[in-house]
Formats: sequence, C-alpha cells, structure tokens
Amino acid sequence: MSETADDDEDLERPRFIRMRAEDTFDGQERVFTRAAYDLQVQATAHSARCGHPGYVPDDYLEHLDGLGIETTITAAELCAIGTWERVGGGYRVLDWEAAEVCLDQVRQDTGEDPRALAWDREHEARIQARMATPMVVTPPCAACGTPAAHIELLAPGQLPAGWDQRPSTVRGSFLRQPGPGQWYLLRQDAVTGTSYGGPIDASLAGRIAWALRSPLRFAQVRTASFHDDAGFCPDCEVPYCHQHWHPSDTGYGYCPYGHGKDLDPRWSPLADLHQMHPTVITSV
Repeated sequence: MSETADDDEDLERPRFIRMRAEDTFDGQERVFTRAAYDLQVQATAHSARCGHPGYVPDDYLEHLDGLGIETTITAAELCAIGTWERVGGGYRVLDWEAAEVCLDQVRQDTGEDPRALAWDREHEARIQARMATPMVVTPPCAACGTPAAHIELLAPGQLPAGWDQRPSTVRGSFLRQPGPGQWYLLRQDAVTGTSYGGPIDASLAGRIAWALRSPLRFAQVRTASFHDDAGFCPDCEVPYCHQHWHPSDTGYGYCPYGHGKDLDPRWSPLADLHQMHPTVITSV
C-alpha cells in the first residue's frame, strides 16, 4: 500500500509517494516523486501490453517526451532508488511483482484471441532477444554456502569459464554444437551433480537472463523454466545445494525443512538440453 508524503493542502495530488517496506517487491521502503511513481505505473503497464513485460525501451520514453512528459530525470530517479536498471536500449523494471500484475491484466483483457496471442509471442521473442546477456550464476546454498547451481549463459562465439582446463574431448564436443549466432546454455544438474547444455535461441537466452538478474528471487528464477529452479525451494524461497536437497534415486528431493520437490530434468521444458549433452562439463 502506498502513502502520501506531502502537505495537507495538496492531498489530491501529492508530490511524493511513500511505499512501505512490506509493500515493495524487495522489502525496502521507498519514496517516489509523483512524476517517478506515475512513470513507473504507466511504463510497466505499457511493457506488459506490448509483449515485453518488465522492459521499457528508450523509444517509448522518447514518445512520452514528445507528449510533454518528462522522462529523463524520472527514469534516473527510478534507477537511483532501485526500481529500474539500465539495460541495452532501455530500462528493466526490477519490480517483478508489478510486471506480473500488469501482465495478468493484459491476459485477462486479450482473452484467447489466437491472432493477438501469436502477435504477443512474436513481439515478446524479439524483445527478449535484446535482453540476452552473458552471465555465470552460482546462487549459494542457504544451508552451507556452496553453489546450489552453476549456470552459464554464453553469447555467440563465447567460451565457458575455465575453458583451457576442460578435457579436449569436452571442448571438441562443445564446439561442434552451436550454430552461427546461437547462444549456449550450460547447467549443472541438482540431482546427479553432472552438467549438460546445448544451443538456444536469443529469445530464450533473454528470458533466462531476465530471470537470473540480481538479486535472485524464486518468483523470478522460476520463469527461466529450469527443472530444479536453480536449486530454489518454492516454500522457503531460497536455494539449496545437491547435498541439502537429499534427492532420491527417482529424482525427488526434500529441503532441510521437509519441503518436497521433483528434481528430475526429464519433466523440464529444457529437457532436450539435458539429453543433448548429459556430461558437457565434468566439473565446475
């Protein structure tokens, strides 16, 4: 819930909006200028309507500038208070809760119109491709601090970390797989500890990059569609390593607090990558 922070004489249009810690996406209290708050609401809703939820392109802000709406200072303010961050060609909305609410509203408004859904998917794929960013992500286990997962997102032509230390057979196998312009995803399996990977298109790379942006939270990580959610427990909302998931032979595991979860990669939307290279990396 937001509160006004202004004089009583201007309660209908307060100059500042205070968001209490319990009402923000990251538990941090914030004070917005009215202009910044309005831009956050308007731009987040626009990003969802245009098929790129959570991404505000520069050309949209330029359009608002043309309508007499100041965006340069307000966008900088949103970045300064940790609500937006600068990315290629625009800004990323870090308030994923607001982006999800706007996206749900768009889905409700558009219904199941096949043409609208097809256009949304195509447009979203183009925007996601622009958000693709090379990264290495190793969320620490909440129980012991060791990596709960090891995820590498490689740009076209990029080689994995520690490439020179990998066996020549592994290097040759990797180099034969990506096609021109393809990204590459490398993952470590939470059940077996072995790693796998394969080429992916730029739009999927962008979706994964958005899901793994810092700070990591379960609600955003799960949008990457990893079978093990990068080690995150949906109930605890923190990651655990292979050892602390205590996986059985069937791939079902329990976190230290007894919450169960199926960690079998065969039920993942990315299962094809696991079959493609079950042992691309021998160690990480």
